[in-house]
Amino acid sequence: MEYLIDGQAKVIDLSGDFRLLDGSIYEDWYGRPAAKSSLVEKAVYGLSEWNREDIAKAKLIANPGCYPTAVLLGLAPLAHNNVIDTSTLIIDAKSGTTGAGKNPSEMTHFAEMNDSFKVYKVNQHKHTPEIEQQLERWVGFKEPITFTPHLVPMSRGIMATMYAKVNDSLTKTKVEQIYRDAYEKTPFVRVNSSRYPATKEVYGSNFTNISYHLDERTGRITVISVIDNLVKGAAGQAIQNMNLMQGFEETEGLWAMPVYP
Repeated sequence: MEYLIDGQAKVIDLSGDFRLLDGSIYEDWYGRPAAKSSLVEKAVYGLSEWNREDIAKAKLIANPGCYPTAVLLGLAPLAHNNVIDTSTLIIDAKSGTTGAGKNPSEMTHFAEMNDSFKVYKVNQHKHTPEIEQQLERWVGFKEPITFTPHLVPMSRGIMATMYAKVNDSLTKTKVEQIYRDAYEKTPFVRVNSSRYPATKEVYGSNFTNISYHLDERTGRITVISVIDNLVKGAAGQAIQNMNLMQGFEETEGLWAMPVYP
């Protein structure tokens, strides 16, 4: 790796090896030795919509995980405007079985998964510190989050539903303005508060569909974000990052409509 990035090569890494800055945290959650700190320090976190300038100059990209992509794109506008209490944040996420990789296991076996709905790795999923680390960068302090993943009997897609307390002064009009300002010029993020997004609407595409709903009665906001875990949650975002690194059009090779219905 060092040989590659010290030369002319540019690298986009889809593993989790360069996402976490603290090697001890990586080893605790991933259960294996961390990458060299000298390489981790050079890596740029490849959340395309929120890190364009650094990605364009980078030689090593840490491509985000699939769950963090859905979660962070949904929460980023609120975090950047400091209108949510991250200590109250609860994330409830569901993924298709391809999120578990291609190796066969009892958990994803057809007879076990068909017509079933499973929770797994409660308070233990390795994407938890990745989400926490990025939120810390945005809000300036670290709060532990509650993140619960589930497997649903479909091949692909992620739906992340996030709940958090909001500032007393936040209104529905203000929330609408926050999301409009954040994503009105982004080609792959589509925001619509008038309907609920579904994974089928982004199937096979690099799009992220987001909906937000402020409950003034409880003082909470609910944000729903859907992606295709194999495209925007993996290879599609890697291509988007490559386009930014190489100075290509950001949409090059990615401007395809979802496979729907």
